[in-house]
Amino acid sequence: MDFKQDVIIIGAGQAGLAASYFLHQKGIQHCVLEQHTIGSSWSTQRWDSFKMNTPNWMTWLPGRKVQEKIRDQFMTKDSFTDYLKLYVNTFQLPIKEHCKVMSIHDEGSCFIITAERGGYCSEWSAKAVIIASGMMNRSRFPELSENVPQDILQLHASEYKNPGQLPDGNILVVGGGQSGCQIAEELAVSGCNVYLASSKVPRAPRRYRGKDIMEWMEMIGSHDITASQLKEKPELGATQPQSSGVGILGHTVSYQSLHHLGVTILGSLKDIGNGGLFQLGVSVLGIMEDTGNRSLYFADNAKEHIRFADEASTSIKKAIDAYLKHQSGAISMPPVENDKADIPDKHFHAASGIHKLAFDSDHISTIIWATGFGSDFTYLPDSWLDTSGIPRHTEGKIKDGVYCLGFPWVRKKKSGLVYGAGEDAEMIVKNILDGLK
Repeated sequence: MDFKQDVIIIGAGQAGLAASYFLHQKGIQHCVLEQHTIGSSWSTQRWDSFKMNTPNWMTWLPGRKVQEKIRDQFMTKDSFTDYLKLYVNTFQLPIKEHCKVMSIHDEGSCFIITAERGGYCSEWSAKAVIIASGMMNRSRFPELSENVPQDILQLHASEYKNPGQLPDGNILVVGGGQSGCQIAEELAVSGCNVYLASSKVPRAPRRYRGKDIMEWMEMIGSHDITASQLKEKPELGATQPQSSGVGILGHTVSYQSLHHLGVTILGSLKDIGNGGLFQLGVSVLGIMEDTGNRSLYFADNAKEHIRFADEASTSIKKAIDAYLKHQSGAISMPPVENDKADIPDKHFHAASGIHKLAFDSDHISTIIWATGFGSDFTYLPDSWLDTSGIPRHTEGKIKDGVYCLGFPWVRKKKSGLVYGAGEDAEMIVKNILDGLK
Protein backbone atom coordinates (compact mmCIF):
# COMPACT_ATOMS: atom_id res chain seq x y z
CA MET A 1 0.00 0.00 0.00
CA ASP A 2 1.48 3.34 -1.08
CA PHE A 3 -0.75 5.88 0.65
CA LYS A 4 -3.31 5.79 3.45
CA GLN A 5 -5.94 8.45 4.01
CA ASP A 6 -9.21 8.86 5.86
CA VAL A 7 -10.89 10.29 2.75
CA ILE A 8 -10.02 10.36 -0.94
CA ILE A 9 -11.67 12.95 -3.19
CA ILE A 10 -11.63 12.34 -6.94
CA GLY A 11 -11.60 15.58 -8.92
CA ALA A 12 -10.18 19.05 -8.17
CA GLY A 13 -12.98 21.15 -9.60
CA GLN A 14 -15.18 23.39 -7.47
CA ALA A 15 -17.02 20.48 -5.85
CA GLY A 16 -13.93 18.53 -4.88
CA LEU A 17 -12.24 21.65 -3.51
CA ALA A 18 -15.30 22.58 -1.44
CA ALA A 19 -15.26 19.12 0.14
CA SER A 20 -11.53 19.38 0.75
CA TYR A 21 -12.05 22.73 2.49
CA PHE A 22 -14.54 21.28 4.99
CA LEU A 23 -12.37 18.21 5.65
CA HIS A 24 -9.34 20.46 6.15
CA GLN A 25 -11.30 22.62 8.60
CA LYS A 26 -12.10 19.51 10.63
CA GLY A 27 -8.52 18.22 10.54
CA ILE A 28 -9.43 15.08 8.58
CA GLN A 29 -6.56 13.44 6.70
CA HIS A 30 -7.44 13.38 3.03
CA CYS A 31 -6.17 13.94 -0.49
CA VAL A 32 -7.71 15.17 -3.74
CA LEU A 33 -6.69 13.18 -6.84
CA GLU A 34 -6.99 15.15 -10.09
CA GLN A 35 -6.23 13.54 -13.46
CA HIS A 36 -5.31 16.88 -15.05
CA THR A 37 -4.85 20.19 -13.21
CA ILE A 38 -6.94 22.22 -10.78
CA GLY A 39 -10.13 23.37 -12.50
CA SER A 40 -8.81 22.15 -15.85
CA SER A 41 -12.23 21.69 -17.46
CA TRP A 42 -12.84 25.43 -17.16
CA SER A 43 -9.60 26.36 -18.89
CA THR A 44 -9.57 23.65 -21.57
CA GLN A 45 -13.25 23.08 -22.44
CA ARG A 46 -14.29 26.71 -22.95
CA TRP A 47 -13.65 29.21 -25.73
CA ASP A 48 -11.33 32.20 -25.29
CA SER A 49 -13.98 34.85 -24.59
CA PHE A 50 -16.12 32.62 -22.34
CA LYS A 51 -17.55 34.15 -19.20
CA MET A 52 -19.36 32.40 -16.38
CA ASN A 53 -23.12 32.31 -16.76
CA THR A 54 -23.67 33.04 -13.06
CA PRO A 55 -22.71 36.40 -11.48
CA ASN A 56 -19.75 36.60 -9.12
CA TRP A 57 -21.88 36.48 -5.98
CA MET A 58 -22.82 32.92 -6.99
CA THR A 59 -19.34 31.96 -8.17
CA TRP A 60 -17.51 31.41 -4.92
CA LEU A 61 -16.56 28.58 -2.58
CA PRO A 62 -16.91 28.36 1.23
CA GLY A 63 -14.45 30.53 3.10
CA ARG A 64 -13.63 32.88 0.24
CA LYS A 65 -16.32 35.14 -1.24
CA VAL A 66 -15.68 37.61 -4.04
CA GLN A 67 -15.47 41.35 -3.43
CA GLU A 68 -18.81 43.09 -2.97
CA LYS A 69 -18.00 45.77 -5.55
CA ILE A 70 -17.86 43.18 -8.34
CA ARG A 71 -20.64 40.91 -7.08
CA ASP A 72 -22.86 41.49 -10.14
CA GLN A 73 -20.11 41.05 -12.72
CA PHE A 74 -19.00 37.79 -14.38
CA MET A 75 -15.65 36.02 -14.21
CA THR A 76 -13.80 34.91 -17.30
CA LYS A 77 -12.80 31.26 -17.51
CA ASP A 78 -9.22 32.19 -16.67
CA SER A 79 -10.14 34.35 -13.69
CA PHE A 80 -12.26 31.51 -12.28
CA THR A 81 -9.47 29.00 -12.77
CA ASP A 82 -7.11 31.43 -11.00
CA TYR A 83 -9.67 31.76 -8.22
CA LEU A 84 -9.66 27.96 -7.73
CA LYS A 85 -5.85 27.82 -7.65
CA LEU A 86 -5.71 30.68 -5.15
CA TYR A 87 -8.33 28.89 -3.08
CA VAL A 88 -6.12 25.79 -2.91
CA ASN A 89 -3.06 27.85 -1.94
CA THR A 90 -4.93 29.94 0.63
CA PHE A 91 -6.18 26.94 2.58
CA GLN A 92 -3.25 24.66 1.70
CA LEU A 93 -5.51 21.94 0.38
CA PRO A 94 -3.82 18.60 -0.44
CA ILE A 95 -4.04 18.15 -4.22
CA LYS A 96 -2.31 15.57 -6.39
CA GLU A 97 -2.45 16.76 -10.00
CA HIS A 98 -1.91 14.49 -13.04
CA CYS A 99 -3.08 11.59 -10.90
CA LYS A 100 -5.70 9.56 -12.77
CA VAL A 101 -7.87 7.14 -10.82
CA MET A 102 -8.06 3.81 -12.64
CA SER A 103 -10.25 1.77 -10.30
CA ILE A 104 -11.87 1.63 -6.86
CA HIS A 105 -12.51 -1.55 -4.92
CA ASP A 106 -14.50 -2.03 -1.73
CA GLU A 107 -12.44 -4.21 0.60
CA GLY A 108 -14.98 -4.10 3.43
CA SER A 109 -12.84 -2.32 5.99
CA CYS A 110 -11.62 0.28 3.50
CA PHE A 111 -11.63 1.30 -0.15
CA ILE A 112 -8.63 0.68 -2.38
CA ILE A 113 -8.06 3.33 -5.04
CA THR A 114 -5.61 2.57 -7.85
CA ALA A 115 -4.21 5.63 -9.58
CA GLU A 116 -1.65 6.32 -12.30
CA ARG A 117 0.71 9.27 -12.20
CA GLY A 118 3.66 9.80 -14.49
CA GLY A 119 3.58 6.19 -15.65
CA TYR A 120 3.67 4.88 -12.08
CA CYS A 121 0.68 3.12 -10.51
CA SER A 122 0.00 3.63 -6.84
CA GLU A 123 -2.58 2.33 -4.41
CA TRP A 124 -4.39 4.45 -1.88
CA SER A 125 -6.59 3.26 0.96
CA ALA A 126 -9.40 5.31 2.44
CA LYS A 127 -12.31 4.91 4.81
CA ALA A 128 -14.48 7.09 2.59
CA VAL A 129 -14.50 8.29 -1.03
CA ILE A 130 -16.07 11.36 -2.63
CA ILE A 131 -16.67 11.18 -6.39
CA ALA A 132 -16.33 14.75 -7.69
CA SER A 133 -14.97 14.08 -11.18
CA GLY A 134 -17.92 15.81 -12.83
CA MET A 135 -20.62 15.01 -15.35
CA MET A 136 -19.03 16.94 -18.22
CA ASN A 137 -15.73 15.24 -18.96
CA ARG A 138 -16.45 13.66 -22.33
CA SER A 139 -17.49 15.56 -25.47
CA ARG A 140 -20.75 14.22 -26.86
CA PHE A 141 -21.23 14.00 -30.62
CA PRO A 142 -24.51 12.80 -32.15
CA GLU A 143 -24.40 9.82 -34.50
CA LEU A 144 -25.16 12.21 -37.37
CA SER A 145 -21.62 13.57 -37.09
CA GLU A 146 -20.37 10.34 -38.65
CA ASN A 147 -22.14 11.29 -41.90
CA VAL A 148 -20.32 14.59 -42.33
CA PRO A 149 -17.94 14.67 -45.32
CA GLN A 150 -14.26 14.51 -44.42
CA ASP A 151 -13.50 17.88 -45.98
CA ILE A 152 -15.78 19.64 -43.47
CA LEU A 153 -14.22 20.79 -40.20
CA GLN A 154 -16.08 19.42 -37.19
CA LEU A 155 -15.52 20.85 -33.71
CA HIS A 156 -17.24 20.17 -30.44
CA ALA A 157 -18.11 23.34 -28.51
CA SER A 158 -15.35 22.37 -26.06
CA GLU A 159 -12.81 22.51 -28.93
CA TYR A 160 -13.93 25.87 -30.33
CA LYS A 161 -11.67 28.72 -29.17
CA ASN A 162 -12.26 31.74 -31.42
CA PRO A 163 -13.36 32.68 -34.97
CA GLY A 164 -9.75 32.85 -36.14
CA GLN A 165 -9.32 29.08 -35.92
CA LEU A 166 -12.03 28.41 -38.53
CA PRO A 167 -11.50 28.14 -42.29
CA ASP A 168 -13.21 30.43 -44.78
CA GLY A 169 -16.83 29.60 -45.42
CA ASN A 170 -20.16 29.52 -43.62
CA ILE A 171 -20.67 27.91 -40.24
CA LEU A 172 -23.39 25.67 -38.85
CA VAL A 173 -23.75 25.63 -35.06
CA VAL A 174 -25.85 22.71 -33.83
CA GLY A 175 -27.61 23.22 -30.50
CA GLY A 176 -29.58 26.14 -29.07
CA GLY A 177 -28.45 25.97 -25.44
CA GLN A 178 -26.17 28.42 -23.69
CA SER A 179 -23.00 27.34 -25.50
CA GLY A 180 -24.57 27.15 -28.95
CA CYS A 181 -26.20 30.58 -28.70
CA GLN A 182 -23.11 32.25 -27.23
CA ILE A 183 -20.80 30.78 -29.89
CA ALA A 184 -23.22 31.69 -32.69
CA GLU A 185 -23.38 35.23 -31.32
CA GLU A 186 -19.60 35.61 -31.16
CA LEU A 187 -19.18 34.30 -34.70
CA ALA A 188 -21.89 36.62 -36.07
CA VAL A 189 -20.41 39.66 -34.33
CA SER A 190 -17.02 38.79 -35.85
CA GLY A 191 -18.55 38.92 -39.33
CA CYS A 192 -19.09 35.21 -40.01
CA ASN A 193 -22.18 33.90 -41.77
CA VAL A 194 -23.81 31.57 -39.26
CA TYR A 195 -26.63 29.03 -39.31
CA LEU A 196 -27.98 27.82 -35.96
CA ALA A 197 -29.83 24.50 -35.69
CA SER A 198 -32.11 25.37 -32.78
CA SER A 199 -33.26 23.30 -29.79
CA LYS A 200 -36.17 23.37 -27.37
CA VAL A 201 -34.42 25.34 -24.64
CA PRO A 202 -35.84 27.89 -22.17
CA ARG A 203 -34.48 31.40 -21.96
CA ALA A 204 -34.65 34.24 -19.49
CA PRO A 205 -33.74 37.93 -19.49
CA ARG A 206 -30.28 38.53 -18.10
CA ARG A 207 -31.62 41.30 -15.85
CA TYR A 208 -35.17 42.02 -14.74
CA ARG A 209 -36.47 44.78 -12.50
CA GLY A 210 -32.99 45.87 -11.46
CA LYS A 211 -31.48 42.47 -10.58
CA ASP A 212 -29.73 39.65 -12.38
CA ILE A 213 -32.21 36.89 -13.17
CA MET A 214 -30.22 34.44 -11.04
CA GLU A 215 -30.68 36.65 -7.99
CA TRP A 216 -34.43 36.65 -8.52
CA MET A 217 -34.37 32.87 -8.97
CA GLU A 218 -32.59 32.61 -5.62
CA MET A 219 -35.10 34.92 -3.93
CA ILE A 220 -38.15 33.00 -5.18
CA GLY A 221 -36.61 29.68 -4.15
CA SER A 222 -36.04 28.15 -7.58
CA HIS A 223 -32.49 27.05 -6.78
CA ASP A 224 -33.69 25.15 -3.70
CA ILE A 225 -36.10 22.88 -5.55
CA THR A 226 -35.18 19.40 -4.28
CA ALA A 227 -34.44 16.20 -6.15
CA SER A 228 -37.56 14.62 -4.64
CA GLN A 229 -39.68 17.47 -6.01
CA LEU A 230 -38.10 16.87 -9.42
CA LYS A 231 -39.31 13.27 -9.37
CA GLU A 232 -42.87 14.50 -8.78
CA LYS A 233 -42.63 17.28 -11.41
CA PRO A 234 -40.02 16.44 -14.09
CA GLU A 235 -40.68 19.75 -15.86
CA LEU A 236 -38.78 21.46 -13.03
CA GLY A 237 -35.59 19.93 -14.42
CA ALA A 238 -35.46 22.15 -17.52
CA THR A 239 -31.98 22.94 -18.79
CA GLN A 240 -30.30 26.22 -17.84
CA PRO A 241 -31.84 29.08 -19.86
CA GLN A 242 -30.15 30.86 -22.74
CA SER A 243 -28.14 33.79 -21.36
CA SER A 244 -24.68 35.31 -21.45
CA GLY A 245 -22.20 36.75 -18.95
CA VAL A 246 -20.41 38.78 -21.63
CA GLY A 247 -20.45 42.50 -20.79
CA ILE A 248 -20.10 44.11 -17.38
CA LEU A 249 -23.51 42.88 -16.24
CA GLY A 250 -24.00 40.23 -18.93
CA HIS A 251 -26.79 40.41 -21.50
CA THR A 252 -29.83 38.60 -22.80
CA VAL A 253 -29.43 36.11 -25.64
CA SER A 254 -32.43 34.94 -27.61
CA TYR A 255 -33.17 33.46 -31.01
CA GLN A 256 -34.53 36.85 -32.05
CA SER A 257 -31.41 38.71 -30.87
CA LEU A 258 -29.28 36.29 -32.88
CA HIS A 259 -31.55 36.79 -35.89
CA HIS A 260 -30.98 40.56 -35.66
CA LEU A 261 -27.23 39.88 -35.79
CA GLY A 262 -27.70 37.96 -39.03
CA VAL A 263 -27.77 34.39 -37.69
CA THR A 264 -30.12 32.13 -39.66
CA ILE A 265 -32.32 30.25 -37.17
CA LEU A 266 -33.14 26.75 -38.40
CA GLY A 267 -35.08 23.87 -36.92
CA SER A 268 -33.40 20.85 -35.35
CA LEU A 269 -30.83 19.05 -37.48
CA LYS A 270 -32.48 15.78 -38.45
CA ASP A 271 -30.28 14.15 -41.06
CA ILE A 272 -27.12 14.49 -43.10
CA GLY A 273 -26.83 12.93 -46.53
CA ASN A 274 -30.10 11.16 -47.17
CA GLY A 275 -32.78 13.07 -45.27
CA GLY A 276 -34.74 9.96 -44.32
CA LEU A 277 -37.11 9.61 -47.27
CA PHE A 278 -34.47 11.21 -49.47
CA GLN A 279 -32.29 8.11 -49.24
CA LEU A 280 -34.37 6.56 -52.04
CA GLY A 281 -33.56 9.45 -54.33
CA VAL A 282 -37.06 10.97 -54.10
CA SER A 283 -38.68 13.56 -51.87
CA VAL A 284 -42.23 13.58 -50.56
CA LEU A 285 -42.96 16.00 -53.41
CA GLY A 286 -41.70 13.47 -55.95
CA ILE A 287 -38.72 15.65 -56.89
CA MET A 288 -35.39 13.93 -57.32
CA GLU A 289 -32.90 14.77 -54.58
CA ASP A 290 -29.22 13.97 -54.25
CA THR A 291 -28.33 10.75 -52.50
CA GLY A 292 -24.82 11.64 -51.41
CA ASN A 293 -23.78 13.00 -48.04
CA ARG A 294 -23.49 16.63 -49.15
CA SER A 295 -26.79 17.91 -47.74
CA LEU A 296 -28.22 18.68 -44.31
CA TYR A 297 -31.90 18.42 -43.43
CA PHE A 298 -33.73 20.32 -40.69
CA ALA A 299 -37.06 19.83 -38.96
CA ASP A 300 -39.84 22.38 -39.28
CA ASN A 301 -39.76 23.32 -35.59
CA ALA A 302 -37.87 26.62 -35.37
CA LYS A 303 -41.11 28.47 -34.56
CA GLU A 304 -41.89 25.95 -31.83
CA HIS A 305 -38.48 26.52 -30.27
CA ILE A 306 -38.87 30.31 -30.37
CA ARG A 307 -42.31 30.05 -28.79
CA PHE A 308 -41.06 27.74 -26.04
CA ALA A 309 -38.14 30.05 -25.18
CA ASP A 310 -40.37 33.14 -25.14
CA GLU A 311 -42.98 31.44 -22.97
CA ALA A 312 -40.28 30.34 -20.52
CA SER A 313 -39.07 33.93 -20.16
CA THR A 314 -42.62 35.18 -19.66
CA SER A 315 -43.29 32.50 -17.05
CA ILE A 316 -40.16 33.37 -15.08
CA LYS A 317 -41.04 37.07 -15.07
CA LYS A 318 -44.59 36.33 -13.93
CA ALA A 319 -43.23 34.25 -11.05
CA ILE A 320 -40.98 37.15 -10.01
CA ASP A 321 -43.85 39.65 -10.19
CA ALA A 322 -46.06 37.34 -8.13
CA TYR A 323 -43.29 37.09 -5.54
CA LEU A 324 -42.97 40.87 -5.36
CA LYS A 325 -46.71 41.35 -4.96
CA HIS A 326 -46.75 38.72 -2.21
CA GLN A 327 -44.27 40.80 -0.24
CA SER A 328 -47.07 43.30 0.36
CA GLY A 329 -44.89 46.34 0.00
CA ALA A 330 -41.82 44.90 1.73
CA ILE A 331 -40.08 45.01 -1.64
CA SER A 332 -40.87 47.82 -4.07
CA MET A 333 -41.70 46.96 -7.67
CA PRO A 334 -38.72 48.26 -9.70
CA PRO A 335 -39.32 49.20 -13.34
CA VAL A 336 -38.80 46.70 -16.17
CA GLU A 337 -35.71 47.23 -18.32
CA ASN A 338 -35.99 48.05 -22.02
CA ASP A 339 -34.49 44.80 -23.30
CA LYS A 340 -35.02 44.31 -27.03
CA ALA A 341 -33.57 40.79 -26.90
CA ASP A 342 -36.33 39.78 -24.47
CA ILE A 343 -39.27 40.98 -26.58
CA PRO A 344 -41.31 37.91 -27.64
CA ASP A 345 -41.17 37.10 -31.34
CA LYS A 346 -44.93 36.65 -31.67
CA HIS A 347 -44.87 36.45 -35.45
CA PHE A 348 -41.72 34.28 -35.60
CA HIS A 349 -39.74 36.66 -37.77
CA ALA A 350 -36.55 34.98 -36.50
CA ALA A 351 -37.56 31.55 -37.81
CA SER A 352 -36.08 30.64 -41.15
CA GLY A 353 -38.10 28.65 -43.66
CA ILE A 354 -34.98 26.78 -44.75
CA HIS A 355 -35.21 23.02 -44.29
CA LYS A 356 -32.21 21.95 -46.34
CA LEU A 357 -28.65 23.16 -46.78
CA ALA A 358 -26.00 21.86 -49.15
CA PHE A 359 -22.38 21.83 -48.01
CA ASP A 360 -21.22 22.93 -51.47
CA SER A 361 -23.73 25.46 -52.78
CA ASP A 362 -24.31 26.98 -49.31
CA HIS A 363 -20.56 27.03 -48.67
CA ILE A 364 -20.70 25.24 -45.31
CA SER A 365 -17.10 24.65 -44.23
CA THR A 366 -17.52 24.11 -40.47
CA ILE A 367 -19.92 22.44 -38.07
CA ILE A 368 -19.69 23.25 -34.36
CA TRP A 369 -21.51 20.69 -32.24
CA ALA A 370 -22.92 22.38 -29.13
CA THR A 371 -24.52 19.09 -28.17
CA GLY A 372 -23.41 18.77 -24.57
CA PHE A 373 -21.17 16.44 -22.66
CA GLY A 374 -21.15 12.91 -21.39
CA SER A 375 -19.34 11.45 -18.41
CA ASP A 376 -16.82 8.70 -17.73
CA PHE A 377 -17.25 6.65 -14.60
CA THR A 378 -15.68 3.47 -15.94
CA TYR A 379 -13.27 3.52 -12.98
CA LEU A 380 -16.17 2.79 -10.61
CA PRO A 381 -17.60 -0.68 -9.88
CA ASP A 382 -20.59 -1.51 -12.07
CA SER A 383 -22.72 -2.09 -8.97
CA TRP A 384 -22.41 1.61 -8.10
CA LEU A 385 -23.79 2.74 -11.47
CA ASP A 386 -27.23 2.86 -13.03
CA THR A 387 -28.04 1.52 -16.49
CA SER A 388 -26.75 4.72 -18.13
CA GLY A 389 -23.38 4.46 -16.37
CA ILE A 390 -24.07 7.27 -13.89
CA PRO A 391 -23.51 6.82 -10.12
CA ARG A 392 -26.74 5.72 -8.46
CA HIS A 393 -27.26 7.72 -5.29
CA THR A 394 -29.72 9.19 -2.82
CA GLU A 395 -28.90 12.83 -1.98
CA GLY A 396 -25.27 12.19 -2.82
CA LYS A 397 -24.87 8.88 -0.99
CA ILE A 398 -23.98 5.95 -3.24
CA LYS A 399 -23.39 3.51 -0.37
CA ASP A 400 -21.87 3.62 3.09
CA GLY A 401 -18.64 5.58 2.80
CA VAL A 402 -19.10 6.54 -0.87
CA TYR A 403 -20.55 9.86 -2.01
CA CYS A 404 -20.89 11.92 -5.17
CA LEU A 405 -20.71 15.68 -5.37
CA GLY A 406 -21.01 18.41 -8.00
CA PHE A 407 -23.56 16.58 -10.14
CA PRO A 408 -26.86 18.15 -11.19
CA TRP A 409 -29.60 17.47 -8.67
CA VAL A 410 -27.46 15.77 -6.04
CA ARG A 411 -29.79 17.37 -3.52
CA LYS A 412 -31.21 20.49 -5.17
CA LYS A 413 -31.45 22.30 -8.48
CA LYS A 414 -28.36 24.35 -7.60
CA SER A 415 -26.25 21.23 -6.93
CA GLY A 416 -24.77 21.37 -10.44
CA LEU A 417 -23.76 25.03 -10.07
CA VAL A 418 -20.66 26.42 -8.40
CA TYR A 419 -23.15 28.11 -6.07
CA GLY A 420 -24.47 24.79 -4.80
CA ALA A 421 -21.14 23.02 -4.30
CA GLY A 422 -20.44 24.37 -0.83
CA GLU A 423 -23.81 23.49 0.69
CA ASP A 424 -23.73 19.94 -0.66
CA ALA A 425 -20.07 19.47 0.33
CA GLU A 426 -20.76 20.55 3.89
CA MET A 427 -23.61 18.05 4.20
CA ILE A 428 -21.61 15.19 2.72
CA VAL A 429 -18.57 15.89 4.91
CA LYS A 430 -20.83 15.90 7.95
CA ASN A 431 -22.12 12.46 6.95
CA ILE A 432 -18.56 11.22 6.49
CA LEU A 433 -17.52 12.54 9.89
CA ASP A 434 -20.44 10.71 11.48
CA GLY A 435 -19.26 7.52 9.78
CA LEU A 436 -15.66 7.95 10.94
CA LYS A 437 -16.62 8.21 14.63
